[in-house]
Amino acid sequence: MPEVASQTFELVGREVNATLAAARGALESYVEQPDNAALLEQCAQDLHQVQGVLRMLEIYGAALLAEEMEHVAQYLLATHSERKSQAESLDALMRAMVQLPSYLERVLAGGRDLALVLLPLLNDLRAVRGHALLSEGTLLLLNLKSDKQAQPVAGTPGEPPLTVEQWARRLRARYQTGLIGWIRGERIEQNLEILGAVSRKLEQIATRQPVFQLWWVVGAVIESLQENGLESGQSVKRLLGLADREIRRLYEQGEARYSQTPPVELLNNLLYYVGRSESSGGRVSAVRTSFRLVELLPVDESIEQERENLSAPSVKLMQTVAAAIREDLGKVKDVLDIFVRRGAGQPQELASQVELLRKIGDTLGVLGLGELRARVQSETERLGKIVAGTLRADEATLVEIAATLIGVEDKLDDGLVAMIMPPKDTELPQQETDAEFQQVQAAVLRECIVNLQRIKEAVVQSVGGTLDAAGLDSWQDLMRGMKAGLLLLGKARAVEIIEAVTNQLRRVMQPGVHVLPPGFVDRLADAIVSVEYYMETLQAGRADPWYMLDNAQACVQALEQQPTPAPPTVPALEEGAYAKTVQIPGALPAAGAAQSDARAVGAAAPTLAASPPKPPKVEYADPELMKLFIEEAHEELGKIEHGFPVWDQNPLERDSLVTVRRCFHTLKGSGRMVGARELGEFAWSIENLVNRLLDNTLTRSPAILETLRAAVAALPELIAQLESGTPVRSDIAAISSRAHALAAGRGTARPADGEEEASGEAPPGTYTLSGSTVGRLVKPAAPLSPSAPRA
Repeated sequence: MPEVASQTFELVGREVNATLAAARGALESYVEQPDNAALLEQCAQDLHQVQGVLRMLEIYGAALLAEEMEHVAQYLLATHSERKSQAESLDALMRAMVQLPSYLERVLAGGRDLALVLLPLLNDLRAVRGHALLSEGTLLLLNLKSDKQAQPVAGTPGEPPLTVEQWARRLRARYQTGLIGWIRGERIEQNLEILGAVSRKLEQIATRQPVFQLWWVVGAVIESLQENGLESGQSVKRLLGLADREIRRLYEQGEARYSQTPPVELLNNLLYYVGRSESSGGRVSAVRTSFRLVELLPVDESIEQERENLSAPSVKLMQTVAAAIREDLGKVKDVLDIFVRRGAGQPQELASQVELLRKIGDTLGVLGLGELRARVQSETERLGKIVAGTLRADEATLVEIAATLIGVEDKLDDGLVAMIMPPKDTELPQQETDAEFQQVQAAVLRECIVNLQRIKEAVVQSVGGTLDAAGLDSWQDLMRGMKAGLLLLGKARAVEIIEAVTNQLRRVMQPGVHVLPPGFVDRLADAIVSVEYYMETLQAGRADPWYMLDNAQACVQALEQQPTPAPPTVPALEEGAYAKTVQIPGALPAAGAAQSDARAVGAAAPTLAASPPKPPKVEYADPELMKLFIEEAHEELGKIEHGFPVWDQNPLERDSLVTVRRCFHTLKGSGRMVGARELGEFAWSIENLVNRLLDNTLTRSPAILETLRAAVAALPELIAQLESGTPVRSDIAAISSRAHALAAGRGTARPADGEEEASGEAPPGTYTLSGSTVGRLVKPAAPLSPSAPRA
């Protein structure tokens, strides 16, 4: 059989090479006969045929290159009469004609099909027809932050005192002169020096981090071109041309406003070319180190030689790519979830997700994961039809799209590991899946999930930080059943987590009402929901979601650090209190005889003690709890005051915004629990708005920034009011109203009753994990807690 397969590949390879030779001949003839468009048509048809054969053989990297070549041929055909960019397009296409047979030959000889090797050529083919480059976004999304900060340099003596915007306007003409001359190939060294001088000046005068980062990296690309570490291909020319647009945007918008919407994609592409540069100048080396590019795109000779031989890429790069793709897939699924919960009324809201899915598909293609790319492309087309209005946006369709994306996510690791690990011996028999065991596992997990849901209901019904265990006296039997089931399936770590959760439940599942410390119910519910999601994922036949067990373990460890809750006790009566009588006010005697009887009784029994008082009702605003909450609120306020300005100045600091969201979430939950209702609802309104920013259903805008700044400024007043009774001067209701309105995409009116849930808020004591069918399919990106949507 291997001999037959080898002969088949060899035969198909010869046919593909023959077709490629025909396409190359047609292209060369077109260069000599530019009026003969039929030659371009023949070239495009041959490339289309090659692409189909390569897809059938599952050589996806070569198929992706053939696809891009066909697009360029079609572009040449469409612009045949205009003669636009013919020389650049023909040059890129001819280089691809030479490289594709060589690439294909190495793959058929046993090399790895890894389109990362072809990425510069793929970028050039896309650049000549004005499409987005494949190096943008996903590959380097996690490395957008450097440790070098903007440090404005004072001007030289005699230099005019200009603002950043004035300098940008003045330098743009000089930059354009150098750029046009370099693109035309005129006085290359002098023009590159002009471009380098402009980039250094903009880097030196920048006071905001996004402006500084961009021109520092642009300067590194120019330095690499000067040292012949990069080829001056179409993609590099296009990137430096886009930098010219950024100069114009800088002086038109002003540095502060410009920094709110930095050119993320341009920075990603520039970093890719710095990372693969063969030069080692001072600026290039500094950028590589600061952005940690060496970990992702190593450039030493041995690694470069292995890459040329189609060996595996770095493990670090694959880990980064996997994390970035998962993050992008998570964004799409979260938006689909929110879209369904809001009634699926405005399909145009999903337009940005179509573009994000296209980018994910392109990245999967570059990695050689053609099968996964095809599945993503199929769902991209369906989502595009929904946005265009040609396909109905019903819940079933959106659930199918989300399920497909989860399937892609589950198979991502296996595909990437196949690139890193050596290929397995194809002669070894593959272990067949035991269908009977799968059925047994599904049945056992189904019973475990039912048991856990009963436990979860008892926990999530706790409101205000109290837990009444009287309604569930069989909880220990339920936990033992789950433990036995998971032990039967060989899930040792899940059994350990169940045992740890049982220990925490044992601390509070005693008769009586328990007053719990702040956050106890949240963390306990987080652990239970994490285990529930773990079992549901296994039941669906997908891979073990270890990160959910990590989440459950972290929650349990946090609970172990808290003191054991105890039921409240009635304080003992002081000595002699038994001799005191209690006058019951408000009861008027019905007649004089009744008064006499009462006096008689009082005189006859002067030492009769009052009846024992009933246990007082638990007060949520207990002084001790309130004191603890105020301390916690000050800690969270410190984190907010530290993290928010960081994100306010640099929108790339997403981690700081996540910290701010988490702090407001804590204030919301704890505030509601101790009775600080005004602060709790205020914190919820801000958390809800930040959630919309984090899930990309809203984009950063001046109105949102103004509202968040006002909220951060007003928060100390709310805490001071709880601590010392100081009146609040800020208009808290107005800030909350604006936040709710912005989160819902409306004007400034406060949402009416019942609209909070539609905007993402869940009723107290419920979980948004099971809020909708799509929600049950979405892997939570952060620990879930009662009354809190996922960020």
